[in-house]
Amino acid sequence: MPALRSLALDALDDPPLPPLPEAAAELLIRLSAPPRLVAHLRAVHDAAVRLLDAIGADADARLAFQGAYPVM
Repeated sequence: MPALRSLALDALDDPPLPPLPEAAAELLIRLSAPPRLVAHLRAVHDAAVRLLDAIGADADARLAFQGAYPVM
């Protein structure tokens, strides 16, 4: 499903969003996820990246990650 792969991984200019992680994109492709879900998840991923950037490297020392879930 090339269109779904493109939506998940290719560079976007409007709005500028980072690509999804490869593992997430592959899962969405295997599940034949609807394009709107892929676009939504890409926007959520962008928000998460921006939040982590805003928190900064200082917070990295205070956060521990276990699998996909943060442990505080």
